[in-house]
Amino acid sequence: MRKRNSRTQIIRLLIQSFFLILGLGILCFVIISGRKAIHNACPYAAVCFGLNPDTLFRLAYVLFPTAVILGLIFLISSIFWGRKFCSYICPLGTFQEGIIQLRKPKYRMKTRVPFFYERKLAKLKYLVLIITSILVIGKLAYLYIRYCPIYALSQIPFLDLGGLFVLGIIAVGAFFTERLWCRFLCPYAALLNIFQWLGGIFGIKRLKVRRNLESCIDCRICNMNCPMNIDLLESEYVNDPNCIGCGLCAEKCPKPCTVTECREES
Repeated sequence: MRKRNSRTQIIRLLIQSFFLILGLGILCFVIISGRKAIHNACPYAAVCFGLNPDTLFRLAYVLFPTAVILGLIFLISSIFWGRKFCSYICPLGTFQEGIIQLRKPKYRMKTRVPFFYERKLAKLKYLVLIITSILVIGKLAYLYIRYCPIYALSQIPFLDLGGLFVLGIIAVGAFFTERLWCRFLCPYAALLNIFQWLGGIFGIKRLKVRRNLESCIDCRICNMNCPMNIDLLESEYVNDPNCIGCGLCAEKCPKPCTVTECREES
């Protein structure tokens, strides 16, 4: 089982590398061409700009409609497979994973936020989602976009203070605690969580991490290696929608076949 988990991580790394290179390629094209439109390739762009003829067909040529379609696909997929987008595809998530590796800690997050505060802080991303949605309705989306880390990247080398500040927080924060942006601030992550919740309302069973209670020795190694700081020992199945299905808990578990992914039984 350990070999299988290692293969899963290798496959995940290859997929992450592909999308990171693809993202960097789009970024270089945007900077060289002077289009300043990398944020239009973000799956959250539909919320940032709203879905109206002006934005859908005139704002970003092919990038924006493609991002809208892919963003919707990722949202629907989260109903069945959870937030795999965050652990396999999102370049910003991959960037943060790379930052934490510079520390080379024994565990991925040696200094951890207590679970009580983690749950409180995790709600901040819903506030960001609400604020951005209100700004779009009020035709003031540009106020958020100036602080969007994806948009800030497209402004290289002419970063404004807002974008530079946010990128700095993400980079420095990721060095001390993994996936700071994903856990606390990303509005698209909040949207993915909402879709998971909607799937649950309609009785759709999504893929979840399961801990075999019979073979588990409560060593907490899974907890100490979870990049999203989720308490896996809380129950048999990880019901927390913030789980990104990265599989690191299963890879680090010393007991084979104890931590796996499956759909919850009725």
